[in-house]
Amino acid sequence: MQLKIKLTALAMAGGTAALVLAGTPALASSHAGIHAGIHAGIHAGIHAGSKAVTAPESAYGVIYGQAATANNPTIPLGWRGQVYAHSVFSPDEGGPPAKGQDHTFTTSAGNLTVVVTAPPNSSGSVNPKTCHFAFTTDVVFAAVGSQSTGKFTGTSGPGAVEVYNAGFVSRYTSGPHSGQCNTSNNAPELVKGAIETFLLSAVLTTP
Repeated sequence: MQLKIKLTALAMAGGTAALVLAGTPALASSHAGIHAGIHAGIHAGIHAGSKAVTAPESAYGVIYGQAATANNPTIPLGWRGQVYAHSVFSPDEGGPPAKGQDHTFTTSAGNLTVVVTAPPNSSGSVNPKTCHFAFTTDVVFAAVGSQSTGKFTGTSGPGAVEVYNAGFVSRYTSGPHSGQCNTSNNAPELVKGAIETFLLSAVLTTP
């Protein structure tokens, strides 16, 4: 995949992929909110005598090499926590998500619909010495139980998504920039060292 296309795809992934909860250091602020939500949910459940269950849910997948350099990569995901399931993630062809935009994750155990609660946060860098690049997109969301199905029916709770992509671009072999990293808009991404991950980490309450 060309570098410009990859950057655009990541931005889109942040929006549509924007639905993965990521409880990682990169999402420290989001994770803090989720952590608070766990205790609030458990506390409320105990005092209200509710049968609702509040617990973590995560989905993770990673691809390497040729699969990670595709124009529209597909990442197999494994879901763990309250619900065990499998699904795939692939960035859509739209723009970055906006606050209030919803998205549905289709899994083997039902659909989880979420709504984006804040604009996505993207960051990245390119090392001019090694030609290595890395980009991350984080998005926070809340589950929409009324639009979810299967084992996710009635689910509520906060979450965050993190999409990470890294790899190498080639160097110019001739001309005035010979030996330098090719970071032009049409720069091809090298297969060796390419990686893309999807991490969803959420705290879900099911009725």
